[in-house]
Formats: sequence, structure tokens, C-alpha cells
Amino acid sequence: MSTDSQPLVSIVTPTLNQGRFIEQTIRSIESQTYRHFEHIVVDGGSTDETLDILGRHAGTYPMRWTSEPDRGMYDAINKGMRQASGQILAYLNSDDLYFPWTLEVIVDEFERHPEADLVFGDGLGIQDETGHEDVRFQPSFRYDFLLRSGSFVQPSVFWRRSVWEDVGEFNQAYRLAGDLDFWLRIGPDRRYRKVDELLSVERDHLDTKRSSQWNALMQESAACRAPFDHAAPFRRRAGLIAGRFRAWWARRVYWARFARESGRRPASRRRSWARYLAASDVRLSRGRLLAAQVPWLGRRIASGTLDSGVDWLRGGVAKGDLGSSDPGR
Repeated sequence: MSTDSQPLVSIVTPTLNQGRFIEQTIRSIESQTYRHFEHIVVDGGSTDETLDILGRHAGTYPMRWTSEPDRGMYDAINKGMRQASGQILAYLNSDDLYFPWTLEVIVDEFERHPEADLVFGDGLGIQDETGHEDVRFQPSFRYDFLLRSGSFVQPSVFWRRSVWEDVGEFNQAYRLAGDLDFWLRIGPDRRYRKVDELLSVERDHLDTKRSSQWNALMQESAACRAPFDHAAPFRRRAGLIAGRFRAWWARRVYWARFARESGRRPASRRRSWARYLAASDVRLSRGRLLAAQVPWLGRRIASGTLDSGVDWLRGGVAKGDLGSSDPGR
């Protein structure tokens, strides 16, 4: 469904010794319904099976890769972005995935809203050990949310080349929160568009930085925000509380809308999260869903609220078919 007149999307994947995950990431990009894209993999000198996997997939879709030592994830992302030719840019870590419709939805949103500088959406979190899923809803954009309390679901964010050219590269001084620093440098005056669709899968496992280095991530996030937040301490604290409440309330509203949409029939009536719901057999635990709305307790309970009926980590195969041949492996 693509021609050379359609915008080229450039996806950069930084990786280092992620051979047990990267093939699934590659397959999620290979399976995109929008075909005018390039995938740039920047490997930091892996010593596991990563290079064999990259070699097998080279030439099977628009992917190119390099392997050499680097100075960390954001150095690798910058290297890839310098090679990118696309009008729309993004990066996808080597343990996360796109849904088959992700690029199609994003390009359509940019085409329908030419004023938009950055488009973002929701994500699906999956725990590798249990298979539990939770929807990571994003509130509509407010710069204060980035400045004091939260961030985007990173793999569900795409931006125009002009943003990259104006803002500059990711700050390599950061190890964990360089994406937050990049969003903050984009600033409050750009045009942001929220699309109500699940655009990515974030897999949670023991080696995930947000799992294994949570305290360090929070400290580095605070360091990212400090140069941009010039409010007095009282106003900063008040803004933090207000921002967290707005985000909490927005997610409650999204959960209610999602539960309503998931029960609608026929599928043609669905609007928000239409692609995800049409591709899934969604089952919601109503008790967990209600409990997940409780402040502070909710995030611990949200995982397990949802079962899509699909194993997205294995190429979108139905969970009931896991005993049969899986083309997604």
C-alpha cells in the first residue's frame, strides 16, 4: 500500500547482546502493512547470536546494520539517526515491538495533520515471565506532564525530521532518560497529536532498564527536568501533584472508554483502539479493572486486567494455537 510518493519512515534500533529478543523486534517491523520504511540497526559489538540474526534478515526487507563499539544507547541512536533518510523518525529498542498497523496509523495521522510535529499513542505492556498484559494509556499532551511527572510511552512516539534538525541529537551524557531530555528540548510550542491506538509492545523482563534500574532512572529523570523547570519549589510541588492527578484521572477515563469499546459489536462501530480491538479477542477482568482504578494500588493490579487472546511476542499468534507451528518464531 505504499509508493515512493508516500513519506519514508526511518526506524533506528540500538542493540547490544539482545539476541534472545531482537528477532521478534525485526519480525514486528517486517510485518508492517505500511511498506515505505527503512530499518537501521546499530549494534554495539554484540558477542551473542545477534549478528547471526541480523545477517539472516539482511536483504529480506529494507534493513541495514552496523556493528562496532559505541558509548551507550543514545550514542547508537544518534549514529542511526545520522544515517536516516526518512521524513518521519523513531527509535525502537531491540526488546520492544510494533503492531502490524503501527506505521500505517502514524503516517495517516501525519498526513491528515500536516501541522503536527510529533505523534504519539498508547502501548501494551507484557510481562515476559507471566504473559500478563496491561494497556499503557497516554493522556493528551501537556508539557507540564513531561516537566514534572511523566513521559511518553517511548516506542509509541514518532516525529518529523524537522524536529530532529532543530532540536539536535540525543544527549549522550544520559544513560537512561535521554529520551525524556529529548522530549523536553522539543518544547511546549510544537504541535503534538495523540492518537487513540496501541502502537507498540513494551516487554518487561528482568534485564529491562525500567525494571532493573528504576531508582537510577528516576534520579536521572529528575536531573533531566531540572534545567527546564524554573518554578519556585512550592509551585513545582503543586504542579507535580496536579500533573499526577490529571494523568491518573485521564487514565481512568481511558480505561472506561476502552472497556466500552471492547464490548461493542460490530467491529465497524469501533473508533478508538480500532486496530487493536479488531485484531484481538479482548477479555477484561472486571474485578481487577475496578481495583486498578485505586490510586497508588492500581499500577500493581493493572497487569492481568487484560487478556487480548493473542501472544503478540510470538508474531500475533492466537494463544490457543501455541501448540501448533508458529510462523512468528
